[in-house]
Amino acid sequence: MAQPFNKPEHAHLEETPAPEDDAVKFDGYDSYGLVKSRYDELSIPRTVWVFKRVVLVSLAVYTGYVCEGFELGAGGSIVANKGFIKQFGTTGGTGVRALDPTWLSTWSALLNVGQIVTFTHISWFADRYGRKASFYLAWAWLVAGCILLNTAKSPSVWALAKLCNGAGIGVLQITCQVYIMEICPNRIRGGMVTFQAVWSNIGGIICSVMMQQLNQKHPDNYLLAMRILWAPIGSMIIFWIFVPESPWFYARRGDKDKAMRSLRQLYSGVEDYDFEEEYGIIARTIEHEKAQLEDNPRFIHIFKGLNLKRTLTVMILAVSQQLAGLAIISTYSTYFFSLAGLKDPFLGTVILSCCNLLAVILWSLSTDKIGRRVVVNTCQTAVCVILFIVGGLHWTGATSGNAAAGTALLKLALSHSSPTPSWVLLLGRKSKFPLIIHSYATPPMLLSLSLKTGFVYGAFSIPVCIIMWLYLPETKGRSAAEIDELYERKIPAWRWSGTVTAAEEQMHLVVQVKGAVKEVKHV
Repeated sequence: MAQPFNKPEHAHLEETPAPEDDAVKFDGYDSYGLVKSRYDELSIPRTVWVFKRVVLVSLAVYTGYVCEGFELGAGGSIVANKGFIKQFGTTGGTGVRALDPTWLSTWSALLNVGQIVTFTHISWFADRYGRKASFYLAWAWLVAGCILLNTAKSPSVWALAKLCNGAGIGVLQITCQVYIMEICPNRIRGGMVTFQAVWSNIGGIICSVMMQQLNQKHPDNYLLAMRILWAPIGSMIIFWIFVPESPWFYARRGDKDKAMRSLRQLYSGVEDYDFEEEYGIIARTIEHEKAQLEDNPRFIHIFKGLNLKRTLTVMILAVSQQLAGLAIISTYSTYFFSLAGLKDPFLGTVILSCCNLLAVILWSLSTDKIGRRVVVNTCQTAVCVILFIVGGLHWTGATSGNAAAGTALLKLALSHSSPTPSWVLLLGRKSKFPLIIHSYATPPMLLSLSLKTGFVYGAFSIPVCIIMWLYLPETKGRSAAEIDELYERKIPAWRWSGTVTAAEEQMHLVVQVKGAVKEVKHV
């Protein structure tokens, strides 16, 4: 077990001559074999200030998530708009024009199918052409989708638009998160990765407010909402032009010169930043990953050895989101509130979006301080209880005009917002196959069971919640090498937070030899 190390009080790097035996030569440089940065010793506020350029780059990359929030919000809100129903609905035997539940399911499912389409090639594309090229690919898909949304006159064209937007969102969800994890220091990585949800919720709020006003003032002109989508699409390409390529991309290709250039673009404002040392950390982490594989990485490797456990953990997180009723509370929020009998379902969606925004802001600011495991698992446990209460409200008159029951339903929906989805980003992307199944199943289930749908989701959520408590580890402040080490040592998930890694002990020894990045009270 490593002994505690006292942090010095200076504000710069102090170099101390090291014995030659202690150093490890890497490309002619004394690297000491580090796989964990000395900057991990900084406090969280100090890390944000020192790496403020990286924070700004991350925010620029996340502008694309405004489109995601808008698209996901619009998918559940616009289907209740009178103009939309008039354009895409059909007249049934009762003479009332309404949307076909099959088309509702198809539109939602194709959004996820589009994401799966990108999953088949985007990792290869990003590794071959770079993260920045992937950003441009996402933008191209979103432009195509926006054109179709603004010109669609039939359900089939609207479905094609959903497919294109899903492909664009799929690229964003994979590439943006990987890029942020590669450029951000470990101390603020969790907060910056989850901060994408803030942009997504901002897009959702814009969409919710817009749809509420549209429903009141222009109930027959749903295209006004679609035209506003051009604003975030235009802004993202402007920001992305100035974003540098990830140094990890170049390091994986063995191009040190370009990797160093990217490091300088990202960290040149950090005083006394040791570019050789930080590049060595990246290179050794990549070499360790390659050493664990018998040949070139392939998809089959995620189902072998220790990678299988990591894959199953990510799959459990994906399933937990869908069985927690994410579709009925988020994707079909307006539709859900409408069926539940709320007088103004659009207003319920606006309130829900605002509460989501507050929750993800607090989650982003606190995740690197308090960690992920306990918060996520506690929220998942609470969601299980909430789902059964929602189901029970069916017999209280919540769907037949009981104001008190309707208010209770809205409060439960607000309580349903949890940080669970963001946690999965730290281990891998979520699977879309469960989401497709729920996209097809949710609208007919809401029509048939109404609030009793909560019982269906709740019954499946309980075993998933138990598994999460057993297998979700704490990754707060851990480098990629440390996460690899903890899996290789087969440390139980509930002991990760208290386990000292070899990488951590090594970093402390190097700090004693070379000096540390010291804390300062001023900025």
